[in-house]
Amino acid sequence: MESLHAKAPRRRSQRGSLAIEFALVMLVVVPLFFGTVVMGITIGRAEEATQVTRDVGHMYSEGIDFTTTAAQNLAAKLATGFDLTAGTGDTAMIFSQISTLFAADCTAASVNPCTNDGQGVIKQRVSFGNTSLLTSAFGTPTSTFEDPEGNISAANYMQQSSCVATGWTSIITQNDNDVAYVLEAYYKMPDLSFLSSGYSAKSASGGFYARTIY
Repeated sequence: MESLHAKAPRRRSQRGSLAIEFALVMLVVVPLFFGTVVMGITIGRAEEATQVTRDVGHMYSEGIDFTTTAAQNLAAKLATGFDLTAGTGDTAMIFSQISTLFAADCTAASVNPCTNDGQGVIKQRVSFGNTSLLTSAFGTPTSTFEDPEGNISAANYMQQSSCVATGWTSIITQNDNDVAYVLEAYYKMPDLSFLSSGYSAKSASGGFYARTIY
């Protein structure tokens, strides 16, 4: 009988140790579980945003005019859930037509000097949504150079420094008369720039930046 009584405190001590170990494990497992769930949801949202950018960018490359209300409403419908609302929403889109300028282009347009020869130049720029959220990675042409449809005259994109597409020729090689249709989009959500391989957010507030080139 004495031996049975001697074992009881030991069993209570073992149960106490197990409870402490369980609590320590749960301190790690519970945050890890919820972190995994949140990350999964966020990555899913990023995939949705990427698909929206591809769809709208493809429409732009097919000639859809996103200065029109009808086209902007269509883009907003495709971006349902991301609040693509002018001025106050959580999404911004910037459309650009970019070409590499050759000396022959300036000659054909009778523009001299051909200041931007050999550089990528922005021929059209259209923005909508909450444009305060996003600045283009390729620079911003002076707004007075743009007509109501966002088009920039040859004289301006061939000579004005603000029309140069920053870093363009290091991204893509073009032949004379090639035009690339570029859409940059920003979606206000937790920052996933560490997943984006150079397509990091262009806003100090974090979020997801996606880009398509057609």
